[in-house]
Amino acid sequence: MSSRILARFLRIRLSRLPQKLAELARDDRGVTTEQVIWIAFLAGLALTVTGLFGPQILEAARSVTFR
Repeated sequence: MSSRILARFLRIRLSRLPQKLAELARDDRGVTTEQVIWIAFLAGLALTVTGLFGPQILEAARSVTFR
């Protein structure tokens, strides 16, 4: 049940991400609380993805061969 809630939360947040980034790009007030929260969220998401899939990504990278 909690994985569904987390998946829904991430889906909602990620669907709003392009709009929020566009808004933040036009904002010239400096770093706002909302920006800090978004940065923390994205950093946490990156760490989570790296933690979950890091070993698989490294293994796939090691198995790549160039001709």
